[in-house]
Amino acid sequence: MPAATWPWPPEVPPWRPGQPPVPPAPPPAPPPVIPSWEEPDPRTLSADNRAAAQVLLLSRRSRRSPIELHLACPEAELAAALALADAVELVTTPVHAVARGTLACPAIAVLCAAQERAAPRHAVLVLSLPRASAEGTAAELAALAEQHERQVARLRDLISEAAGRSAEDVARDLTAGRVLSGEEALAYGLINRLL
Repeated sequence: MPAATWPWPPEVPPWRPGQPPVPPAPPPAPPPVIPSWEEPDPRTLSADNRAAAQVLLLSRRSRRSPIELHLACPEAELAAALALADAVELVTTPVHAVARGTLACPAIAVLCAAQERAAPRHAVLVLSLPRASAEGTAAELAALAEQHERQVARLRDLISEAAGRSAEDVARDLTAGRVLSGEEALAYGLINRLL
């Protein structure tokens, strides 16, 4: 068997004095990831905007199967709850909401915006007027109070429409701070079925 031959010594490029060695080329940078409107950057969105964006995204990706929201919120901001309720009403995909634990106003607005509403027997749904606080000049406070009244009227209308009750009855219950169990919420009309 013949021995393998190769040139010895191996070829080495000639050394040229005065030239620094050339460093190896860095690996190419990965292409930038640019989030689209469908995939918002979660670091820059508030929880309500993130939830609304996710509802809109789910609606766009799955028009046939319903979107299921599980709600448990003992405290919420009125503007945030109404923004999410608007997103639920905006989508064409059916939205099913399940109230778990304690669901207090104004988060009930999201429940009322859904096409199907359910809760377990021991869930607690609290109808109460949302609190508001503000700082500013008299004119600014007047404008904020007017905006709050419009938002409370929107909340009242959502509950009234979902429950099939008059706006006056709902306003009375909101002022009184009525607390409902799952069974009472079914009788009231806030939910369609018990789990």
